[in-house]
Amino acid sequence: MSRLPEIAPISDMRVRQAEIVEKARQGPVILVERGSKPALVVLSPELWNALADRLEFLEDAVAVYKKKWEIATGQDELIELSPAMIEEWLGDGVPT
Repeated sequence: MSRLPEIAPISDMRVRQAEIVEKARQGPVILVERGSKPALVVLSPELWNALADRLEFLEDAVAVYKKKWEIATGQDELIELSPAMIEEWLGDGVPT
């Protein structure tokens, strides 16, 4: 289970900037405006990159399963390519 994000008033960025940056290295920090309305989420670059990588992986997985569904339901068809067809398609970019 994920830990709850740290929550701090946005005004704390002026007086506790170093502390908020340090907490962001451990997990997201949500900065809120008056009335508890979220204004900003502070993340470490490592967490941002991990989230972006995970999102890209999940998007790719969805595309694969969508294509499998389309093939299974007859909305698309699987075309088997011969090595010669692949070579022709890739041209000079064929890895050796």
